[in-house]
Amino acid sequence: MIMNRVVKHELKKGVSFYIEQKADERTAAIYLLVTFACKRVRIYTHCRCDRSNWDSNRKRVSGGKNKDSINATLNDYESLVLDIFQGYEYYPTIEKVREDIQKRIIMPEQPQSIYERFDEYIDTTARKNSWTVGTIKRTRVLKNHLYTFNPDITFQGITEKELLSFVEYQKDIPLVNTTIQKNIKIFASFLNWATKEGHNKNDAYKTLDLKLKGTSGKQNKVIALSWDELMKIYHLVIADTKNYLKHVRDVFVFQCFTGLRYSDVFNLRKHNVRDDYIEIVTVKTDDRLEIPLNDYSRAILAKYQDVNFKDDKVLPVISNQKMNEYLKELGELAGLTQKETIVRYTGEKANTTVLPKSELLSTHVGRRTFVSIGSYLDIPYEIMASWTGHSSEAMMAKYRKIYDGKARQEMEKINKQ
Repeated sequence: MIMNRVVKHELKKGVSFYIEQKADERTAAIYLLVTFACKRVRIYTHCRCDRSNWDSNRKRVSGGKNKDSINATLNDYESLVLDIFQGYEYYPTIEKVREDIQKRIIMPEQPQSIYERFDEYIDTTARKNSWTVGTIKRTRVLKNHLYTFNPDITFQGITEKELLSFVEYQKDIPLVNTTIQKNIKIFASFLNWATKEGHNKNDAYKTLDLKLKGTSGKQNKVIALSWDELMKIYHLVIADTKNYLKHVRDVFVFQCFTGLRYSDVFNLRKHNVRDDYIEIVTVKTDDRLEIPLNDYSRAILAKYQDVNFKDDKVLPVISNQKMNEYLKELGELAGLTQKETIVRYTGEKANTTVLPKSELLSTHVGRRTFVSIGSYLDIPYEIMASWTGHSSEAMMAKYRKIYDGKARQEMEKINKQ
C-alpha cells in the first residue's frame, strides 16, 4: 500500500460547522469540522449561539443580534481552511492540520470567552466535587441568564458596574432577590476558579458587597412540623388505593425522626443500618454520621425489612420532585390547614403569599422538623449536630427558633402570677 501519495489535483476535503449536543442548555458552542482522507479534525471556533438560532442545513446562525458577525467569522474560518489545504501537496496528518488551523484562526491575544471557560468549569468541578443534578442545573441556568444579558462579556469586562447591571437585569426578568443573591454567589465561585486556573486576572468582582432586601432569611418563618402535626401524619389512616401516599408518609416521617436529608435517605442501604443506629457518609458534605434509632424510626424500618428494593435500598424512596408533590397531598389529607405567610422580594417590592401549611411541605421540612423538635426537647446542640452534620451552632440557630410551642408555654407563666 502506498501512503501519502502525491496527487496532482486538488485534495478532497470537507469544511462544516456544528453545535455541541447538550440539550439541557439554551446556548451552544459552535465547532469547526474538517474532513479529509477518512480523517476528522474538530476545533472550537470561540463562537456561541442560541440553539433555536442554529440552521442545521446551512450550518450557520439564522437569528439573534450577533448573527451577521458570527456568520462572517465562520465564513472566514472556512476560507482559511481552504487556503491552508491549497498549500498541501500530500494529505497531511491530523496533527498537522490542527496545528496549521490553530495558528491562523485561534488568537490568544483576544479577550477570553467566559462561556468557553464556564463549560469547562461545570464539567471539571461537577466531577471533582460530585455535584448533584440540581447544582449542575442551577449553574447552567445562571450561565444562560448571563449569556442573555451579555453574550460578548469577557473576564476583562467584569467590572463592579457590569455586575450591578447584571443584578438589575435579573430583577427585570423578574427573579426574586434570594435567587439573584445565589446566582451572584455561584458566579463568584466560577470567577474564583477561573482566577486560580489562570484564565482571569480581573479581581473587580471581589469588591462587590451585594445586600439585597429579603435575603437575610429573617423575614420568613422556617417551616417545620410541631409534634402534634407530626403525629397527625404518623397516625394518618390512608386508603389502600393510595399506597403511594403511605410510602411517601413513611419516608418523610423517617426523615423527621432521623434528620436525614432527602439525598441520604434516598441512598440508604441495608448495610447502613446497624442494630440500634444508622451509619452513613452524607452525600452533600461527606460527613460520617452515626444516628441512633428511636422507636419511631425503628418501626418504619421494620415495616420494610422483608422487602427487597432495588440496589439493596431500605425504604421506598421516589424522586424528590414527585415526593414533594405528594407531600402536599399528604398534608392536605392530614388537615394541616394553618396559614403561613411567605414574603419574597423582587428588588424593593415585597410579594406576600398566604398558603396553608400543607402547600409548603417538602422533603427538607423533615430535617427541619427533627432539629426543631430536638431543640424543644432541650437536646444539647453538640449532640444534635453530631446527628445532623451541622458544622456550627449558627447554622442551627434558625431551626432552634421555629418551635414556638415552648415560647407560648413561657408566656403562660405571666398569666399564672
